[in-house]
Amino acid sequence: MGFIQADKLTYTYEGNLVPAVKEVSLSFKKGSYTAIIGHNGSGKSTLAKLLCGIFTPTGGKVLIDGMDTADEDNMASIREKCGMVFQNPDNQIVSSVVEEDVAFAPENLGVEPAQIRKAVDDALAAVGMTEYALHSTYKLSGGQKQRIAIAGILAMNPQCIVFDEATAMLDPAGRREISDTMRKLNQRGITVITVTHHMNEAAMADRIVVMNKGEVAMDGTPREIFARVDELRKLSLAVPQVTELLYDLGLPAALHAKEAADVIEEEIKKKCL
Repeated sequence: MGFIQADKLTYTYEGNLVPAVKEVSLSFKKGSYTAIIGHNGSGKSTLAKLLCGIFTPTGGKVLIDGMDTADEDNMASIREKCGMVFQNPDNQIVSSVVEEDVAFAPENLGVEPAQIRKAVDDALAAVGMTEYALHSTYKLSGGQKQRIAIAGILAMNPQCIVFDEATAMLDPAGRREISDTMRKLNQRGITVITVTHHMNEAAMADRIVVMNKGEVAMDGTPREIFARVDELRKLSLAVPQVTELLYDLGLPAALHAKEAADVIEEEIKKKCL
């Protein structure tokens, strides 16, 4: 059984007849890095909120480290194990000073001051924001605010962080900051699940889940998923630019620029022989 286990997971919003998520069964191993993609309305963000216990299923169930998210008695433990970073960092920032914001959650749990101090320092160091500890949160850039939101969750020492379109409102530099932070957190052993519509970001994951009409349309490694260019296009989804370029040229798939350059160089060598 995975660290997060979804079994025939279903969720229907109040007043709707069609489920936003329909009988989805997925398993996520501890320490894995998964990207969830899909067109608008595919159910990917609803799935993300279900996977970390923000939403309670209307059918099926989700277990986080063996704990049923539908059991209210499990909520406090689940919140400590799995946190969520939302699209707009301003919605998660509650204090005007960076270190006070990061300390907010552990303070509310009654953690000892000395432990809070260490948790805040460690969390800020993990996201590269130590030098901003005493800065005003409202003066930070979008990417910096998102890193503070992540630090606030890290101060709880979670085993999993779910990112719901966390880079959608950021400029390219901010997206790189958060993407790099995701990768570093995963390298530390934290389970990362990211909902994104940026395909280059999805290509950094170990696994991609493609959602369509509330169901899982594809599930595999980035190389496996992005090799299915025609199927993705039918789902109104793009692929990384280098992948699309090589596909249109009839060359083997690649996910990154250097890899694409190697493929093209090899093809040129073949033509010259």
